Amino acid sequence: MKRYIWIGMIALCVMAATAGCGKKEETAQTETTQEETTEALQEETTEEETTEEETTQAAAERYHMLRGTVTEESQDGSQFSLLADTGVTYEISLSQIRDVEEEIEPEVQIAIAYIGEELESQEDLEHVDLVAVFPEQEEWTICQETGTTLFNAMSSFTLKTDQGHELQLLKDNCPIEDGALSQDSGDRVTVIYVTSQGLNFPIEILKAESQGDES
Repeated sequence: MKRYIWIGMIALCVMAATAGCGKKEETAQTETTQEETTEALQEETTEEETTEEETTQAAAERYHMLRGTVTEESQDGSQFSLLADTGVTYEISLSQIRDVEEEIEPEVQIAIAYIGEELESQEDLEHVDLVAVFPEQEEWTICQETGTTLFNAMSSFTLKTDQGHELQLLKDNCPIEDGALSQDSGDRVTVIYVTSQGLNFPIEILKAESQGDES
């Protein structure tokens, strides 16, 4: 009889030990899965941050503001001399500029949004696109947004950004990629623009991939 009791007790111990091992293995597998999921999320976040940083860096290298003071204007008003804040004087023709939002005359301070490599000399003007002249303001900021157009008129449009807010933009003579604003609404675009005191002026409008394609 005692023999059977001992056999039963041994069997119970083996079952308990086996169950304990199973729980440990299950817990270890759960912890491993959680760690893998966390690592995957961290990698995805890092990739998104890296992409945003690369996009911001690319925009900073391509879009600029030339700030300075008009020192002289030709008699017919077709060109002027600009003493830039960097100390370099540029001879600029109005025909080189797409849009002028500020009166140009001697002693007036202006800011010119342009596309291309940062200007360092008069010769560099041949390789950039002078988009618009604005009143000189320290708070002019270059921004970039991607979204879908809600309303597209002759000289302005409304963009609903991927972050969910609406942005009103003027578009007088700014560079627009072919097909970027082809409809009254519903175009996916990326807009690089300068903003100050509630006014937004595009420097360039580009086509953007649909949100489905981005995934």
